Amino acid sequence: MKYSVYQNIKKIRELKNLTREFVAAELKMSASGYGKIERGDVDLTVSKLIEISKVLQVSTEFIFKFDVSIFFNETQ
Repeated sequence: MKYSVYQNIKKIRELKNLTREFVAAELKMSASGYGKIERGDVDLTVSKLIEISKVLQVSTEFIFKFDVSIFFNETQ
């Protein structure tokens, strides 16, 4: 579960065509530091998650529940 939050942050950022550098700058941190968040190399605090959700313009709940498959209509 923990890892999926990090993956979701990355996927949402990519779908919004935002660079890591842009998001990092908005969060007032280095791009490499932000990259560690997306990779799950560091623990994510609630306050940082809230900041990220504001930059991505989504709710924190959306980040937790995000499922990339909703963007692809795959019928089998």
